[in-house]
Amino acid sequence: MVKIGITARLFLSLLIVSVLTAVGVGLGTRWSFKRGFQGYLNEVEARRMEAMAFEFARAYQTHGSWDFIRDNREAWERYTGAIGRERATSPRPGGDSIYYAVPDKAPRRLGLYDMQGNHLAGNLQTGDDLRYQPVLVNGVAVGTLAGAPLRGLQEEAEQTFQVQQQRDSLFLGLATLVLAALAAILLARSFLAPTRRLIGAASKVAGGDYGVRVPSSQRDELGMLAHNFNTMVATLESNQALRRHFMADISHELRTPLSVLQAQLEAMEDGIEPFDAASLQALMDEVATLSRLVEDMRQITLSEVGAFDYRREPLDLAALLDSEVQRWREPLAQAGLAIISDSLSQLPVEGDTIRLRQLLRNLFNNVLRHADGATQLHISLHTLRNSALLTFADNGAGVSDAALPMLFERFWRGDRARSRATGGSGLGLSICRSIVEAHGGSISATPTHTAVPRGLAIHISLPLLGAAP
Repeated sequence: MVKIGITARLFLSLLIVSVLTAVGVGLGTRWSFKRGFQGYLNEVEARRMEAMAFEFARAYQTHGSWDFIRDNREAWERYTGAIGRERATSPRPGGDSIYYAVPDKAPRRLGLYDMQGNHLAGNLQTGDDLRYQPVLVNGVAVGTLAGAPLRGLQEEAEQTFQVQQQRDSLFLGLATLVLAALAAILLARSFLAPTRRLIGAASKVAGGDYGVRVPSSQRDELGMLAHNFNTMVATLESNQALRRHFMADISHELRTPLSVLQAQLEAMEDGIEPFDAASLQALMDEVATLSRLVEDMRQITLSEVGAFDYRREPLDLAALLDSEVQRWREPLAQAGLAIISDSLSQLPVEGDTIRLRQLLRNLFNNVLRHADGATQLHISLHTLRNSALLTFADNGAGVSDAALPMLFERFWRGDRARSRATGGSGLGLSICRSIVEAHGGSISATPTHTAVPRGLAIHISLPLLGAAP
């Protein structure tokens, strides 16, 4: 089976439309011309009958009766054939002139009758569509010309004119089709040029080249498609870079505890360190750090690919927050932080209790580990429009403006010098972002205030029960 490319299909489509249009216009023009030309000839015939009636009136006045033409074919042909171009242009009683061509023979569609309806000369005309022209002498009708309307082109000149018009129309139609074919080729190429660029760029992207871009200056659907393609490729390029960085971060984060474990085991093997309870506890601490890192990575991976099993149900976010505040009040107090809670008595939302509890614990744990110099943690929960707004604000050292957008990135830590045992895995806030977004909400970070120390405030917005996520 022969495959036809999109260029050929578009060209053929445009050409077929042009051909159908040309044929339709040609047939319509032919029908309109034939109808209009016949109407024109009938009008000419009517004027010719006026001129004949004028001539017969003059002849009637000369002879005093119709005896000169009654059953006299020669006289009929002589009088009717004599009304040619010269006599037809003679002034009519109204003063104007009639211009038309008349063959040098008697008309076949005319007949002359007296006032009693007796046939005098010409052809016997019958039918309901006859045209009648009275012959007037001093304003009194003395006879009638009866003419049948033109139902077809009968004269040689008329047929020649029609053939010439048809020939000219055919030539113009062919010329139009040629121009339409050229226009179809140009249009097909202009339409498909951006598509070809997109196809070539898509092939490069499929081969792993994410730096390719296509021009998107057109302000039409193709321009929008090119813009969306560039956006998609830029996203793929960014994801590829994030993937490489993620793998590098994972390697780096895993290498540190593994190196410590290997060094300590080798030291024990060589007898440098004793094999006692303290050494085993040190090894257990490194294993715990490694396990916590692996679990955090598993959590963030599951949340980002949507593998978390979210069982949403109506719940009271204020009650859930209050229970976690009571749980963390003592650990935070031991670290020198006092909790100031300002929340509603009841706030219904729809969410997964386990995941929202994990969200709150990660926030409390983040304050406990990273709010250097903080003495207070202010927690507020209120509503704004159709959302529940939760804020964790401390009065610690805070982070710089440049670091604020990076707080929710994977493996990011404000102090790179910290170890994983003291500084965490850098995945807690990233997991928080995934949980919040899975609930249709948003999370952000701002300074608590402009003074020094500035502190850090984390804002979470979640849809209320019944609100669209």
